[in-house]
Formats: sequence, C-alpha cells, structure tokens
Amino acid sequence: MHIVVASKPADRPGRGGAIGARTAARLAELGHEVRHVAAADYRGQLEQTRFAMTTADALVVVGGDGMVHLGVNIVGGTSKRLVVVPAGSGNDFAASLGIRSAEQVLDGLEAALDGNAERFDLVRIEHPDGVSLAAGVVSVGFDADVTVRSNRFTRVPSALRYRAAIVATLLRPRHRTFRMRFDGGEERSWRTLIAAIANNGTFGGGVPIAPSASLHDGRLTAVLADEVSYPRFLITLAKAMRGTHEADPRVHILDCESVDIASDDAVTVCADGEIVGRLPVRCTAMPGALQVLRAP
Repeated sequence: MHIVVASKPADRPGRGGAIGARTAARLAELGHEVRHVAAADYRGQLEQTRFAMTTADALVVVGGDGMVHLGVNIVGGTSKRLVVVPAGSGNDFAASLGIRSAEQVLDGLEAALDGNAERFDLVRIEHPDGVSLAAGVVSVGFDADVTVRSNRFTRVPSALRYRAAIVATLLRPRHRTFRMRFDGGEERSWRTLIAAIANNGTFGGGVPIAPSASLHDGRLTAVLADEVSYPRFLITLAKAMRGTHEADPRVHILDCESVDIASDDAVTVCADGEIVGRLPVRCTAMPGALQVLRAP
C-alpha cells in the first residue's frame, strides 16, 4: 500500500514531529511504500500532502485536531482513507474514535490497515473565500474568538492553551447578531455570545459543547445561547465546560442538515481549531464522507 504520513517537522515544538518519524518508520517496516511530509507551515503542508496523495491509498495524520482538519480537506469525500495518530494539544476527533494515545495507534497499525474503513460524517463549509471541510465543530461566536486567541498563545504550554485563551477572552466577551436559516427555513435573528455548529460532541481538548452530537447521524447540531448579562454568561459557560448546558432554558440545541449564517459584523469562522474564513457561511452535513481506518 502507498501511504503518506503528514506531521509537523521534528525540530518544531511538540511531539508530532518525532511521532511522525516513528510512524513512517513503522509503516516501512510493515512493507508499505511511505512518503513522510513535514512542511514548516500549514499551507505548505496542505499543498505538499495533497500532491503526495495523488498516487497514495491512505493518509496518516500525526498531530491534533488541526492535522485532522488538514487530512479531511484532502481525503474527505473521496475513496482514500485516513488514519489518525493523536499527538496534539487537542485530540477531540481521535478521542471520539476511542483513540487515546499515539502508542495505541502504532501498536495497531497493521490491524488497522488490514481492516475495513469506517465512515464518518463531515461538515462542508461554503464561505466567501472558498470551501472547507471539517470533522468537528464550526465556531462563529465566543468559541471562535477563543480559537483565534489560542492560536496566538504560542508560549503557553499546549495542554493549557485553549483554557488560557478562554480566560483571556472572558475579559472582553462580545455579543454578535447573526442571521440564521436552518434547512432553508425562515431566517431568524440571534444575538448571542455562543454560536457553534457541531459534528463532533467536543472541541478545545475535551470541552463538551454538544454532548448530543453524533458523527454518524448525517446531521449537524447547532448550539446557541440567548443574549444574557455578563454574570449569567459566566454561569452558562461554566455549564458548557461541564457539558450540562443543554438543560439550560437559555441554551438552544437545534438539529439540522444545513444552516446559513450571516452577520453585519466582521466575523471569523473557525473549524477544528483552525481559522477557515469569514461570514457569511453555509454549513452542510456530509453523511459518511470520511473513511477512517483504525484497529478493532
């Protein structure tokens, strides 16, 4: 089998580079033809990996949800398969697959590659700058602000980065007014701090933003909060961190197959912990669009 391994360079901070090299070596030991791509930046990694995949059968991504995001934007909607080796600060997609460590994947690589692929849903995001795919959560509210700030906290230990960004963003939370249309229905106006469209139940390294979301139901789960006072928002956020916010009457959970989101404000759109574009966007469920290989 011809396999591409995508990871961060070994000389960059974090474990992804070293584990990427080990993964490539292990695959070669198993008799596969391997190409290891470790570009210095995300754009270079995306372009080089996409080119390498033109003749490959499977893609192995080594890292966190950002690397999963890269992978699904290469193999999503195709017949090519994905293997996830968790080695990042946020490994929410891997955790949803029952994968807890890189060692678990390395020990089961042979079985995974010999097995049948499982299908998982993705999110298609149409925005003014193009189209992106996502495996986890699309964020446009407070959570997107946290993601943007988290990406700037390069000196904060990776395990603490997202929660440190939450604390910093809490100093100046910003309500925004969104115009939203679910499944082509009537447009609704929503002024809120929390607005997320979930395919997976968690993001940010385990924050259970949408506990009822499923990767297999062909639907998206929108999580929206009413406009509230600052003290009430802190209470709602604390509930969200514990996954108990769905019972709050000020929080609204809506299942849909598509949602259009627009705003008169300039709003950044994030997905899988990466900045993907700006409003307006249309998010659409892509049932079974991702094929994943994992050990039984």
